[in-house]
Amino acid sequence: MSTFTALETLARVGFVVKGVLYTVVGALALQLAISAGGRITGTSGALTTVLEQPFGRGLLVVAAIGLFGYATWRVLQGIFDPDRLGRGWGTIYKRVTYVLRGALHAALSYQAVQLYRGLAVGSDSSEQEVAAEAFQWPLGDWLVVLVGLGMIAFAFSEAYDAVKGRLAHNLDIGDLRREAGNWAVVVSRCGIAARAVVFVLLGWAIVVSGWSRDPSEVGSIASSLRMLAQQPGILGRWLFAATAAGLIAYGFYEMIHARYLRIRPVH
Repeated sequence: MSTFTALETLARVGFVVKGVLYTVVGALALQLAISAGGRITGTSGALTTVLEQPFGRGLLVVAAIGLFGYATWRVLQGIFDPDRLGRGWGTIYKRVTYVLRGALHAALSYQAVQLYRGLAVGSDSSEQEVAAEAFQWPLGDWLVVLVGLGMIAFAFSEAYDAVKGRLAHNLDIGDLRREAGNWAVVVSRCGIAARAVVFVLLGWAIVVSGWSRDPSEVGSIASSLRMLAQQPGILGRWLFAATAAGLIAYGFYEMIHARYLRIRPVH
């Protein structure tokens, strides 16, 4: 097996793992929304839930390896541009997001290893530690604000793509429609929109953190869901439930990447 084939396989496993984690996050939140148990958690908490399942330690090993493979592929995708996106400002921004996504999932892979070793993993602490470190840099508070604004911009662009029916540019939509049906595209669009809602709230929390120089304001997927759950009235409850269901849909969208994504070799 060539190095690229091995990396491609790990990247596809990583998409499955990522999809499972979002499905767990969404399912637990939806259970809470309909008063059927459940709880609010993020991807780190979802790893803990995986650990609690039968053969949980073995599943964590698979998760750690898959997430690391996904992270490596994203970083290489951002640096070497195998998709030939070009060098315009828009494509440079997209390539930077690939590298950042790789870094975030490498950290998630490390958390899976820590859980496997029996060490506790906090839900928000790592994000807050990064923000606290950034505040020590020159203009670090403005950098945090820019990161938050960038996340909000990314979320709005994802929401726009969901409305327009644009999925990942290197996803084979034709094969997806032929083999699974158009419903799979509709579910994917709902999932992208739901994650966009969560990321807008997460980005805003980062902006507030940078503006106030308070790292404790930095949130996570869990804190964003918690904010939705705390909205008053029936409308707030429905919004929380719809977002939770949407995250399950996003988990499905990530899983179909494992089958339908075109991964090009890095040269």
